[in-house]
Amino acid sequence: MPTRPVAPDGDQETLVRSWLRVVASTAYVPRSAQDLAALLASMLATLTAALVAEPFDTGPGSEVGARMVTGALTGEETLSRSLAVLAGGLLAAGHHPERVVVLLAAVSSGYAAALRARTLEQQEDMKRAMLGAARLAEQGRKDTEYRFREVFTASAIGIAITGVDGRFLETNPALATILDREQEDLRGHLLGEYFLDQEADRPDPASSAPDRRRVVRPDGDTAWVLVNNSVVRDDSGEPVYRVSMVQDLSELELLGTRLTHQSLHDALTGLPNRLHFQSRLEVLLGQAHPAAGVTLLCLDLDAFGLVNTTHGHAAGDRLLRAVAHRLAAMVEDEPAALVARVGGDEFAVFVVDGPSTPDIPGLVALVRAELTEPDYDGKIGLAATASIGVVRCAAADVDSAELFRAADAALHRAKAVGPDQWAVHDPHVDRRARRVGAAATSLPSAWELGELVVAYRPVVRLTDRAVVRVSAVPHLPGARGALPPPAELAEQTGLSVALAPWLLREAAGQLPVWQELFPGAGPVLRVTLTRAQTADADLVGAVSRALAQAALPAHLLEVVLDTAAVRDAHGDARDNLRTLGDLGVGRGLHGFTGGPALVELVERFGVGAVLLADPFDGWRPDWLPGNAVAVRATAELIAAVGSVGAEVGVVGVRDQAEAAWWAARGASTGEGPAFGGPVGVPDVVRAVRGGNPPPSERIAPT
Repeated sequence: MPTRPVAPDGDQETLVRSWLRVVASTAYVPRSAQDLAALLASMLATLTAALVAEPFDTGPGSEVGARMVTGALTGEETLSRSLAVLAGGLLAAGHHPERVVVLLAAVSSGYAAALRARTLEQQEDMKRAMLGAARLAEQGRKDTEYRFREVFTASAIGIAITGVDGRFLETNPALATILDREQEDLRGHLLGEYFLDQEADRPDPASSAPDRRRVVRPDGDTAWVLVNNSVVRDDSGEPVYRVSMVQDLSELELLGTRLTHQSLHDALTGLPNRLHFQSRLEVLLGQAHPAAGVTLLCLDLDAFGLVNTTHGHAAGDRLLRAVAHRLAAMVEDEPAALVARVGGDEFAVFVVDGPSTPDIPGLVALVRAELTEPDYDGKIGLAATASIGVVRCAAADVDSAELFRAADAALHRAKAVGPDQWAVHDPHVDRRARRVGAAATSLPSAWELGELVVAYRPVVRLTDRAVVRVSAVPHLPGARGALPPPAELAEQTGLSVALAPWLLREAAGQLPVWQELFPGAGPVLRVTLTRAQTADADLVGAVSRALAQAALPAHLLEVVLDTAAVRDAHGDARDNLRTLGDLGVGRGLHGFTGGPALVELVERFGVGAVLLADPFDGWRPDWLPGNAVAVRATAELIAAVGSVGAEVGVVGVRDQAEAAWWAARGASTGEGPAFGGPVGVPDVVRAVRGGNPPPSERIAPT
């Protein structure tokens, strides 16, 4: 079975702290927090070592369960909550789900066994007291007999005194209750007569070794018991009679069953949880015929938080239970199907396709029909819509982990479109998305290692092609493939907000170079910000700190904000636009699409420059006829923006012919492949002073 790497020390320390909080809140442990943490760390190390060991062995899990009992970690909820914390932590560390399930089940089993062992120790103490009392001097015989009778009669453990042949001479009420028979009817019978016939080959019931057996009651029910025997001998060492003690394990068995169920099922809906779903999915795929079709749907309820905040969490819980019930009922006629709650408001439905299984649109329609029917509680009828990702393939084409990942990827595509949408897994789109995702998620490490740098693109005055300023951008030198620029990648993960102060600080540090290179009154450095950066509450502070570090006038810097963020008043976008103007910083808007409202916004806030969004959807504008609607509308937009005092810039100019076309329509500045970049500071300086465009990319990581 494949294994995965052990979690790093930092992750193990976090998991130990989480486990420590569970133990502290559920059990009284007579030891210091430091000692308890050391015990938990030792047990966690045992579990993680077992998960990666080959061959895989559950013995260490049983050992950890026993150590929990000996360490007094025996509160009512300590085991179940410990298993939940361990399951989440070990899965998050990348361990194989099936191994985690089996090993934690072994922990539960070891825990129950240790509890039984502790009980046996108590039993042995009691038996020694009883048998020792029989050998006391005659003077104490009456007192001893009285004490024995009290224990014998009142004990919750079944006790039988038998002859050497094993037949009952005397039994206590507890044994009669365990066997569900009248006490007087037991005399003369053997204990083995009440064991399950199928277990006749088990050890002799008169053996002194503790043994788990199943007894059969008159109504046919069975119950697990623990049998322990001892022999009473006379002074010559000959056996006189036997004492058998029978402990009812029904409650312990029920507890073990409940703990196992709780660790694998969602407490609210009763459905399998993510851990159990992944394990069962692997089993069902393995059992399916290799050519059989399988379908997996991942669902994410739309606007579920609105239900909680409007009607309360009780209503939200009711809706989740209703969704779970309806999804389970929807596939109950399928020969092999599985429904699970895999997240807060996320569900998964797996079906091994049969003759009656609908096609994908039909299956999605069934899900939608089930979810959109209101569930009434009094006057309130709650319903749900869901974003749905679907994968359908042959069982042999994919393993369980990849099937789940692919369905989740399709779900994210559906969510990107909007509520109540569905998407089918597309391998080509998925490969592209994974490449982009890999680049986006690796950006933090690239930044930390100095591979992400600040580079510069020349900003050219289109009328005479003179470079008038530079535009600072985050850049990954040597990046290959058709990937979005680093700014867009960072926007996907939220890293862009953290990058903004760094970008401003690094770029502003070069202001003296640009001031010398571009003498004049206007801005010499442009920094273009994303939507999240535009709305950040600390943006003005970051700009102020960067300017203070450079110790140069604010008007040398031009900060270009996201038009949509300002238009929608997203976060602090409008306050930032206004306050940057108060600081004297040049301000611009990028992604500008035009329209009366946006032109009025430019005039109202005194924006100095707008960078147009591509109005031609990737087409070369200089190839279009002059009377084309897009051409005429673009010229009118440039004129309208100019009429309110703002200059118009163009990003992505491909060559000199396109630059000339934009200049003829009244655009002021341009940047893009036609003018070189992104490159380092020396390349820009050398190109400007030499009158040639800089190369397209020449910069080394710092």
